[in-house]
Amino acid sequence: MSQATATLRSLCVQHLQELKDGTEHLVMAAVSSSDGFPIALLDAEPQLGRKATAMAAALDGLSKSIAREFALGGIEGTVLECEFGLVLCRQVHTPKRNLVLIIIMSKDVTYGHALWAIKNAARALATSLQASIEVGAVPTFTNVKE
Repeated sequence: MSQATATLRSLCVQHLQELKDGTEHLVMAAVSSSDGFPIALLDAEPQLGRKATAMAAALDGLSKSIAREFALGGIEGTVLECEFGLVLCRQVHTPKRNLVLIIIMSKDVTYGHALWAIKNAARALATSLQASIEVGAVPTFTNVKE
């Protein structure tokens, strides 16, 4: 793993930990590349994390297609309401990289709190990534596979 990739992973793990520390009812969280490659996992076994990030990227792609088909403009995120909790998937935008943030929340979370948490986490991660890209600390390519 290159130093730049390790820095990216470390930055993402730090933001996931901050999300966990400030959010009740978080079951798991992950950051992936836009094609589903896991970059950082929190509270997930590696195999489950790989599945979650692949599905998050697929959900992100499907959501973009639906929004495009119905001329709804750009998509920011998707929410799945499930019997035992919520699955929230959100894009993390920077000029040089698009990542996907997925969080799983237990059934005890309020919908508004879950949305607030993922929006703030995605915004904070995007800001940190942009600052790191500007100083050359993380790679600028979209797919991080090492």
